[in-house]
Amino acid sequence: MDEDRLQAARKVIGEVDRDMARLFMKRMEAVRDIAAYKREKGLPILDAAQERVVIERNLSYINNDELRELYVQFLRQVMEVSKAYQRRLMTKEADEA
Repeated sequence: MDEDRLQAARKVIGEVDRDMARLFMKRMEAVRDIAAYKREKGLPILDAAQERVVIERNLSYINNDELRELYVQFLRQVMEVSKAYQRRLMTKEADEA
């Protein structure tokens, strides 16, 4: 790989990282709404059936078999972060009540 190609690849990664940061913020805003709903309804944070639906639905977007398993790992990590944020929000709200 020559230097120009390396720099071009790094530029693409930088652009994707900016997009992912924006989408992360958007996802966490939705997670905040979900946490509020679950707290109001007395629902648990973990919804294993929903997690399976999310993984199956999103796997349909990945047409590279080599990346499918890695994408599932990525989704699971994102969902763990989302659940951690829900726990933080629900604990904070409980402490403020």
